[in-house]
Amino acid sequence: MASKPDIVALKWVVGLMNKQAEDAETALVEYTNNPAEKTTLLRCMWAVHQITSTLRALGMKKGEMLTLEMERSLNYIYKDKVSGERRKLVMGGLMQALKMLPAYLAHTQSSRMDTGQGLEQHINDLRRWLGERPRPPALFFYIEIPAQAGITEAAAPASDDEVKSRANAMLALYLEAAKVALRGRNVTEGMKTVARIARKMQLLFAGTAVERFWFAMIGLCEGIAGGLIRPDECIAQIFKTGAFLIKYARENGSAIDPKVDYEDNLQHILFYIAACKSRPVHITQIRRTFGIDDGAIETASRGLLHMDALVTAMTGAMSQLDKVTDFLGRNDLHQLGQPQAEEHDTTALDGIEGAALRLDAAGQVKHAVSLRRVQVKLAELYRGLYRDSAAQHAQAVNDVIRGIVEVKLDIEHKLKHGLSNACSSKEYELRASVVTATFRHMELLENTLHQILRRKALASALARKPSGEDSVSSLTVALNRHLNKSDQGHEELRQAVRDADTGAADLDLLYRLAREYLDQLEDIPDRKAIKLSLEMLEQIAGALGFAGMERECRIIEQCQRWLEAASKAGSVREDEAFRCFADVFAHLQLHLQRTLADPLDDTSRILASAEQRAAQLDQWLEQVSPGADITNPVRAESAQLVQDGEISPEFRQVFIEESEEIVAELALLAETWALDPQANQVLRDIRRHFHTFKGNGRAVGANILGELGWAAQDMLDRVLDGEMGAGVRVQELVQEVVAALPGLVASYRNAGEADVANARQLTNRCFLMAKSGDREQAGVLPVPGAQALRGPARIASQMPAVGSVGQ
Repeated sequence: MASKPDIVALKWVVGLMNKQAEDAETALVEYTNNPAEKTTLLRCMWAVHQITSTLRALGMKKGEMLTLEMERSLNYIYKDKVSGERRKLVMGGLMQALKMLPAYLAHTQSSRMDTGQGLEQHINDLRRWLGERPRPPALFFYIEIPAQAGITEAAAPASDDEVKSRANAMLALYLEAAKVALRGRNVTEGMKTVARIARKMQLLFAGTAVERFWFAMIGLCEGIAGGLIRPDECIAQIFKTGAFLIKYARENGSAIDPKVDYEDNLQHILFYIAACKSRPVHITQIRRTFGIDDGAIETASRGLLHMDALVTAMTGAMSQLDKVTDFLGRNDLHQLGQPQAEEHDTTALDGIEGAALRLDAAGQVKHAVSLRRVQVKLAELYRGLYRDSAAQHAQAVNDVIRGIVEVKLDIEHKLKHGLSNACSSKEYELRASVVTATFRHMELLENTLHQILRRKALASALARKPSGEDSVSSLTVALNRHLNKSDQGHEELRQAVRDADTGAADLDLLYRLAREYLDQLEDIPDRKAIKLSLEMLEQIAGALGFAGMERECRIIEQCQRWLEAASKAGSVREDEAFRCFADVFAHLQLHLQRTLADPLDDTSRILASAEQRAAQLDQWLEQVSPGADITNPVRAESAQLVQDGEISPEFRQVFIEESEEIVAELALLAETWALDPQANQVLRDIRRHFHTFKGNGRAVGANILGELGWAAQDMLDRVLDGEMGAGVRVQELVQEVVAALPGLVASYRNAGEADVANARQLTNRCFLMAKSGDREQAGVLPVPGAQALRGPARIASQMPAVGSVGQ
């Protein structure tokens, strides 16, 4: 089924289409002044064609009908197919159509429908002057139809087998009867047959949109049979649609054909019902069901005001209100109506009347009515109706001032943001300020997280000098994520990356330049970046909650909970959970952007998708380790414990070999650092090895050992960030962990022999040291029992050890 025009998309491109219309008008005027120069006519044709393409993309079929006729008329003029007086008429019709087009686009935005109002005259004038038959007026008819009008409540269509059987029997009879009647032979009997079939189809499809199509078809047949409706090409198309529906029912049962625009066809039928001068039984019932009155056709065919005229009227109203506010500013309303007062000045009353008249002309009836109420109240003040009650007099003065100010503010808002803007100025300003601030915070948050993820990915790719094709590819991808942010600087590195992509890499040069580039990058401590991100999420949630956007607020709070828990576990990395987090942001940004562009837009589907993805974040949250929270006595018994996954024999062997290399390097680094225990480069290398140890452990499923690497890394991060000193207790704990690693790694040689208790004890001590800031002794903690888990805690083991935030 056809959908309504996308009003948000229309608002995004309406300025461009108006500019194209202006360009086309300018080019047409130039061609009128110099008909020998046909390049100006080509410019006009190109601009109109651009508008046609845009309208087609927006699904505005009726608006597209106008621009297609304009293109054909321009083509006829270009090829000299029209001449003389008719040529002048076509040129005048084109100019009128170009001036009317912006008004129709504004009308579509305000009515939220491609109604066709005001198009019939322009389209048919162009067709007549080209010698073509006019389009049926039914194509441009539109009335508001209640959603359930003509649909039986709580009804259901017949079974598929019954629908197929009866449709098969009716199809040939329908085609024959409709064909005979449209040819003008035996019209009455043919329409009776079609009406009987329509009634049967109506019953078969009770409770669906198809039901009211056939219900209205009965009235159409009644009008044609009685000579009240004269068949034309639009009616022929309606009967053709009916034949397609019966054929579709014969093949698919009670299924609804999604390709048919039932709403559009129903509007066409209702035009003929509304045009009937007589009121037979079925036509009367249809008019009553769909709310058709005697003025329906006149209202639907009413012309549109040009946007310039609307703006002029609104601007004039604004000017009148400025005079009123200036007068009221120079005069004390509280002194009005006093017995000693002379004959009052009518400046304010005249200004309000002038503004109301101009607003009526601009179609702003609500504001005009509001101003007339203010006018009445002001006149009562002048007559002294409230002089006996100070409270009533003060209230009347407040009503007058408030009424004028509210109308003035909304007119200013519409002149600034578009006359078709459906949101009031106060509502729009509140939403706009909140959404704008939200976008700014969300952009900062995304940039912060992605900046660190990019840096971590590059650091991971540079952990070892690339040697094979895969490692070189990983390095160039990581570098391109940085270099593509700008096309300036680092030309030597860019060339080295290009050479590597073409297979002619100088690995020594590439590695050296990449290491230098990494050293130049801003190194934001991971935990500080996460803390900043959490603060921004809290601010976003607070702003959305203040604006009454509760659903959006809850979504952000879910994101905040996941990010906080994942950062404690060192599990914020480019994995499925982070992609879920990014999806939530993308859906929420699209929802907010569309609601700001069009407050009446239905974005419930987008918001529901954001809520669904946010709920998945809660599921991921259950699978992350508790991190340092395991050291909290209150939570220790209920916290989920990290468990090892299934480690395949080949991965186990590789893990043991690489871990032994890391342990050997850590032992040497620990000895060196013990000579000068400061936050220096040696400590950074120790921290990097623990980070690698953590990533390798999680990658193969040795999650308990990986958790120890994360705990030691987290502790050293705080030392390197200056949050805690490298005191004696920290030095001793680092030495204990390094000394214990050979035995812990060796315990993983055979499945089921891992030294879990010792690994958990050291993990908890590192977490407690980091949590206490070296203010308390990180002594031996009891290891919580191996209670049942809430989740399998294998999320990290499914991803390779790529750089991660909070790690």
